[in-house]
Amino acid sequence: MSIFRYDSRHKVITLGIVVIAAAVGYYLNQRGQPTFDNGQVKRTGSVENGRNQGRWTWYFPDGRKKMEGDFSGGKRTGRWVTFTPSGDTLTVSMYRDDRLNGPHTEYGPEGRPVRMVEYIDDEPRGTSEAPPH
Repeated sequence: MSIFRYDSRHKVITLGIVVIAAAVGYYLNQRGQPTFDNGQVKRTGSVENGRNQGRWTWYFPDGRKKMEGDFSGGKRTGRWVTFTPSGDTLTVSMYRDDRLNGPHTEYGPEGRPVRMVEYIDDEPRGTSEAPPH
């Protein structure tokens, strides 16, 4: 008589762990768009190889745009715009390799520029204030 007995319960336990891990992974990586409680989409955009890619847009709960810009390989690039809850432009910024590079303009009432800061690699290089109207 052998002191070791074959017991196949380990197969059932292993299968259970694999199924639970797969379910958790599926739940955490669902491709559906996140939404607010009212059903409005919070953001849209694509992911390639685990990194944000292309045009991404974020929204306020009422559906108006909150922020919009492009990603390349997970890094912000090009023109990025933020908006007020009423839909007016709040800021316009230029990015390269996920860093501010170029003008960052802040807008006031009636869409008038009120301040512009020039950036090079996230460092401000100069500021100008718009004259009051």
